[in-house]
Amino acid sequence: MRNISFFLGALLLVDGVFGDDETVSVMEGDSVTLKHHTVIPEDDSADWWFGDEIIAIKETDGVFSISEGDKVGFKDRLNVDKHNGSLTITNIRTKDTGDYKLKISGRTETTEIFRVTVTDAVESVLVTEGETVTLHTGVTGIQRDDQIQWKFGGVLIADLNGADARWSNTDLKDKTGDLTIRNIRRNQYGDYEVEIKNKNSLILHKKFRITPVSDKQTPDPGVSPGAVAGIVVLLVVIAAVLAAGLIYYRRKYYGLQKQLDIVEKNGTNVPMNDETALETANSDDL
Repeated sequence: MRNISFFLGALLLVDGVFGDDETVSVMEGDSVTLKHHTVIPEDDSADWWFGDEIIAIKETDGVFSISEGDKVGFKDRLNVDKHNGSLTITNIRTKDTGDYKLKISGRTETTEIFRVTVTDAVESVLVTEGETVTLHTGVTGIQRDDQIQWKFGGVLIADLNGADARWSNTDLKDKTGDLTIRNIRRNQYGDYEVEIKNKNSLILHKKFRITPVSDKQTPDPGVSPGAVAGIVVLLVVIAAVLAAGLIYYRRKYYGLQKQLDIVEKNGTNVPMNDETALETANSDDL
C-alpha cells in the first residue's frame, strides 16, 4: 500500500500538479507580486506565461529575461526574483486580467497558476443614515497569515487588531474580511478601500463608495391608495350622471314619439307648448 501511495505522489509531480490555484483581485494601477515560495534549483529551467504567451524566461545564469513580456504589452512593468522566481507586475492594467503560470522543469515538472483579476470600478453603495451596511470583500476564507486593512479616505480605520475608537460602530469579520457599519453616521459617508495581503503580497484590493439615499434616489412610491380611491369615486359619479341624463332624454324622446304617432293616426293636432315644439324639431333632426 505504501508503494502505491508513493507511486501516485510521484505521478502527480510528473504531471505538474502543484497545489491549488491562487486567486488575486486588485485595482488598476496596483503593483502585484505573484509569489513562488521556494528557491528554483540552479539547473532547472523556468518560464512565466500569461495565457498562451511567454513573458519571462530563466537564463543559464539564473536571471530571468523579460524581453518576451515587453512584446505582449508589459514593457518596463515586469520584474522576476532570480532566487524564487516570484513575478512582480507594476502599474497593472485591466487588460492584464487572466491566468499567469510559472512552469518549472528539472528532475520534476511543476506548474503554479495565479488567476488575476484587475478592475478600475468602485463599488457604489446607497444607504440611509442610521441603517446598517456591510461591505463585502468576496473572499470566502481568510488564511491565518493574511493581513487585512480597511481604510476610509486613505486613513486606516480597522484591521484584525481592532478598530479605531472613532469607528466603534464597525465590525470586521475575521473569516471573510467583510466590514459591517452599524447605525451609519453622516460623517461616515465616503470612500472605503480594503487590502488583504499574504506574507506582504497583495492578493485583494477593492474600493467602495458609500453615499446617502437622497430624495431624488428614493424610488417613486406611485399614486397613494387615497388618491386611487378618490379617482374611482369621481369616475363612478360621472358615470351615474351620464346614465341619468341618457335615461331622461330617452324617456322624453319616446314620449314625444308616441304623441306624433297619435297625430299621424288620427289626423288631429296635438297641442304643443314651445318646449314641446322645440323637442319635436329636435326629434325630427334625429
